Amino acid sequence: MTRYLLVAFLLGVALPGLAAEAPPDISAYLNPEKNDFNGLSETEWQMINDAGHTVGFQGGKAQRAFELRQALTNRDDVLSRTYDFRPLISRQGYLPPVIVTAKDTAHITPDQIRTAYRTYNILSPARFVSNPPGWRTWLLTGLAVQPERPDPGVIPKNSKERDVWQAAIRTGWDEGRQSADRTLESNFNRLTRDYTGMLRYSTLRQQGMITAPDVKETQQTVTGTPEELMLGDKVKQIQKHSGFVLDKKAWKPSVRKESQ
Repeated sequence: MTRYLLVAFLLGVALPGLAAEAPPDISAYLNPEKNDFNGLSETEWQMINDAGHTVGFQGGKAQRAFELRQALTNRDDVLSRTYDFRPLISRQGYLPPVIVTAKDTAHITPDQIRTAYRTYNILSPARFVSNPPGWRTWLLTGLAVQPERPDPGVIPKNSKERDVWQAAIRTGWDEGRQSADRTLESNFNRLTRDYTGMLRYSTLRQQGMITAPDVKETQQTVTGTPEELMLGDKVKQIQKHSGFVLDKKAWKPSVRKESQ
């Protein structure tokens, strides 16, 4: 999260939850505001309000998403250097598994308390890639928003309906922009988690604490069907994924240097 806070500062991204709004005091409950639906029936008001909120949310998120994509693209050099996946790809062409870790974990049941000062888990296994991924694979997810045109049946027809529509648009617009910020925050968290987890695999592999994927390569001179002919067909397949080495005698003496 520390790295994201730095990037958020550079991009001007709002961090939801850092400035919590206080709940209303007792007067809000003693004298609740009455909704007269702006002179419309409750059904009409609800339909226009919901449609306006949806349109506003989509528009606000699309606008903020565009701003964020532009800001990220302008920092392509920094992000590409920070999250460089090219050195992580093995000679066989696979991207390492993602290893996550936690400190001081505890599992409590009515009959047992089980604790550990550090726990490792394989979040996602190794996978073959045709090209090294980059920060765009993670950070741009969910930020390509195309708003839908509003249904002609809910377009305001008079000033009363327009007031409801515009108020709903403004509320939805702000919520949509906040949603885009939360999407980017989540994307940054996943990117940092996955990149750090792949680096952690390399460290654990050097320490002998985890095995490498077992890759089998086969080659046939001629393969195919009556409709397709393939010459020099070469296939690489992961026969067995990485697994932790439970025999600590097989580990190498650098375990304590593994960092969070």
